[in-house]
Amino acid sequence: MRSLPWKPAIIGALLVSFCFSQDTAQSKIRIGALNLAVTGADENFASMINADMVQIVSDMGFYKVYSQADLEKAFASIKQKFPAHCDDPRCVMEIGSSLGLDRMLYGSFDKNSATFGVRLFLADVPSGQIVGQVNLEGEPGAGANDLLKVAVAKLHNIQTQNAVKMRDYFGPEVHNEAQMLYSSGLCVGLGILFAAINGGLHNSTLSHQFDTLSMSGMVSSTLQVPFFGRPAGLADQYVAASDDAYGVLYNPAGMAWLAHQDMALGYQYRFNLINNFVASYVNKATREIGFGECVLYSGDYTHLQDELYFISSYAYKFNQHFLFFRPFSIGVSVKLGSMTSPKSDDATASQKTFVAGLDVGLLTELADNIRFGLVFKDLPTVEKVNNTTTGTNYLEYEPTVLQMGGTYRAGYTTFLICQGQVPLYADQPWKFSGGIEQELFSFFKARLGIEKQAFFDTPWLFTFGFGIDVKTESMFGKYITLDGAYEYNTLEEFPVANMSFRFGF
Repeated sequence: MRSLPWKPAIIGALLVSFCFSQDTAQSKIRIGALNLAVTGADENFASMINADMVQIVSDMGFYKVYSQADLEKAFASIKQKFPAHCDDPRCVMEIGSSLGLDRMLYGSFDKNSATFGVRLFLADVPSGQIVGQVNLEGEPGAGANDLLKVAVAKLHNIQTQNAVKMRDYFGPEVHNEAQMLYSSGLCVGLGILFAAINGGLHNSTLSHQFDTLSMSGMVSSTLQVPFFGRPAGLADQYVAASDDAYGVLYNPAGMAWLAHQDMALGYQYRFNLINNFVASYVNKATREIGFGECVLYSGDYTHLQDELYFISSYAYKFNQHFLFFRPFSIGVSVKLGSMTSPKSDDATASQKTFVAGLDVGLLTELADNIRFGLVFKDLPTVEKVNNTTTGTNYLEYEPTVLQMGGTYRAGYTTFLICQGQVPLYADQPWKFSGGIEQELFSFFKARLGIEKQAFFDTPWLFTFGFGIDVKTESMFGKYITLDGAYEYNTLEEFPVANMSFRFGF
């Protein structure tokens, strides 16, 4: 939301607040009710739902309710434009604060094929806190008005005698199964096709097989480094925060927590030598199933080795199958790749390698603002190497890596994250990292991360990052996010810079 010019804003807000206060007795709480975001229905139904909500809140007796039409008139009186799309807490709080209100009510209402679902949030403007929220879905046959009555009552911890059965609501119905099948088939098919064309699948007879697990502490996989700006700015921590297009590379279980379709493009400059490019797309297939596709290229400017990976992720979220648990999800990523080292005077060997592997992850919420995630990376991952210099063909195995972490959202402006690597082999190190993301303005976020291995001679790693969010609903999509990060270690060697864009639709 655009900040109000301070002088006219203060005068206008005082005048509007004074007018609002004259309309009601001092004992009543002044609440602004924003229009619910209605999906699955036409404008007439949406108007009816919002009118019903205002009436239901008014009937409670202790509120003086101002509808969105009232709020828009108040903004017009102080020569300010009312936000066209206001669905985040900061924007809602700014509206309430500008008009001198006590509370704000906002949320969404969905019309599904056989049921209605509602999400409501109650914000306390003076404290700047969300003081209540409710997610309810009526059983088939339950009316929209009855659902709203129960939801508003539950939002205020008021018991009702409504005979209509209600249950927890986990979002609107989604039917993108065909898109998941087509996109996943294309991603996996391209991975196999490229490996065949590149020569990684040739010569199936193996000369011998190497046991690489004895050097499991020296992970060399390109997929183990951060590629997107936000995770890189938080010291490569994203196992418990992988619910967007960045998450395909971190924890496949996050795909089931997607809010909508998301796309990302990223670039990384690493070690003054390597250029990495990555693109990903994620979406929900159903209410419980999410999927993601990713293409990643890594190569040095001398072309000593070029790598191309195709990653397809799938996850299922258990919402109502285990009533004594909070929702949790399980996911898997299929990784197919090709590595090429061409013949040259600088190369010690020329080879063509086909890579195939799996990642398996879990993500759950421990509370409304706390999440926990873990992932087994390379469970397993096999590299089939065709060494054209020596004429040998053999297999190598990437060691499995276990990562786990958590996130904590303090209010709606501060985000904390931590992560650790747990050794699965004797020579694998412990790793610990932590990070913070702070929203400084409604559109800008600052990030700081730190990482250390449990060895005295390893350097400390510090990361610094930023994020800029631009809402684009009036033009196209939902938003565009620019994320950047820089990595510094105490050895002062190997600079790393990340830049990425994320698009929400």
